[in-house]
Amino acid sequence: MAYDADGFLKRLRTQFQSGVYSLNFVGGRHNIVYGPGLATALLNQKQHVANSEEVSRRLLGVIFGFPKKELHKYDDALPELMTCYKHLLSESSLGDLVSQTSRQLQRSIADLVTGNESLVDQLPWEKTSNVNNVKNKFGKLVVEASLLPLIRDYAAHTANPSLIGSDFLNNYPDFLDDLWVFDRGFVLLATGLPRWVPLPTLTRAHIARKRMLDKLDIFHRAMKKHANGEDAGTDWSSLDDVGSLVKARMEVYRKHDMSIRARSSFELSLLWAGNANSDTLIFWMVNRIYADKALLEMIREEIAPYVTVVQPASALPIAEPPRLDRFDLDGLCNDCPLLKSAYIECLRLDAAPWSFKVIKEDLVLQGTQKGSERWLLRKGDYAHIAHDLHSTDPRFFDDPTVWRADRHIKYDDDEKRRVADMGSIRPYGGGSSMCKGRTFAFKQSIMYTAAIVSMWDIEPAGSGPWKMPRHRKSTGVYNTNDDTRVWVKRRELSKPQ
Repeated sequence: MAYDADGFLKRLRTQFQSGVYSLNFVGGRHNIVYGPGLATALLNQKQHVANSEEVSRRLLGVIFGFPKKELHKYDDALPELMTCYKHLLSESSLGDLVSQTSRQLQRSIADLVTGNESLVDQLPWEKTSNVNNVKNKFGKLVVEASLLPLIRDYAAHTANPSLIGSDFLNNYPDFLDDLWVFDRGFVLLATGLPRWVPLPTLTRAHIARKRMLDKLDIFHRAMKKHANGEDAGTDWSSLDDVGSLVKARMEVYRKHDMSIRARSSFELSLLWAGNANSDTLIFWMVNRIYADKALLEMIREEIAPYVTVVQPASALPIAEPPRLDRFDLDGLCNDCPLLKSAYIECLRLDAAPWSFKVIKEDLVLQGTQKGSERWLLRKGDYAHIAHDLHSTDPRFFDDPTVWRADRHIKYDDDEKRRVADMGSIRPYGGGSSMCKGRTFAFKQSIMYTAAIVSMWDIEPAGSGPWKMPRHRKSTGVYNTNDDTRVWVKRRELSKPQ
């Protein structure tokens, strides 16, 4: 476990093929559940039988800095806080969130790279991706950049205003830099180790958390003044555009008299959850699609009826940048099975999520198939649903380590058309603890990937072969330590329109 956790767990999967095995580890019994039927049965258990809230409650304190003395307020407020997530699930509120993000994407996609060499003129995502102008083999000017921070930070800077409003990142454009440092130390923070332990990743994560919480404190003080009809200051003149989810949580915070620091730590958990996985997943989708030129052209052909890029006519010597004239997100999500299948395949291979449960009562676990074996999980045990062990199981997926864009496409018997679905993988968990932002994460991944593919050409710096970056273990979607340098230029359009 210490030196090769991934390999160790997969060897045990090969040895114990019933979908579950147990490890006696650090004084407790840990049940590793990876069979899809058993995983579904466990995820659907009631909280009084298999509890996930105890884990969330602990992590809220040790990772996100929620004050221990206010945990009773969190317990009292939890049902109302969970109700607030309707703003990520109900169609009206979700539709507003998606529409705002889509509009921001359409306004900014032409500026994924600007070609500005001065740091003063560069956009935040360019500053973090070490951009510079070079000439390609045809003598044309292109922008060289590091792909991970370019894609990840672009998605974060343009999507987060729909959630927390435009003022916050305008005031604190470096907030996301700390968020990525914090995410890198997430697992170490979860151990509860203090800042003085001599682990650089842990120390940097503690420092980054402190800076982020301080900024969120200022935001919440401004929101409190705004709610009371007071002047929040010139830096906070657009608080009306804060998203409906955050506004709804403010009402709960006030009702239960939560401190500013308690509010900030809860908001930090939201911002981490909304960025750490989905923004990086877009990076993997872009990597996978551009690495295969044939796949890239097939996806461009598939999305063409729903995305139109036009070059505005101009009488000026300098042409206006192209823009997205048509952007039909419903069509992209519902009628582009290859793009959706590529998204699911990235979740299968580029993510390694686990779900955690504490067993509160003796539980007999049985899969959904008739005659399947039954397994006893005892009170006090820990249960871990290892979604990645199933996603890479050769008994369910041919060549499981090979990424195939069309792997999840099937034919709908009723409508005689191709569709893509998750099948047996559960990247967002299940039951009452299922990720509340899953629908938004899906639509965000689809819209950003489609916009980038439609507007930009990307190739490896130096025009060599595309080298897929190696995975680095993270809390959900894999990260990477590899710096993928690429050349980026706008796609050539046939004629001005």
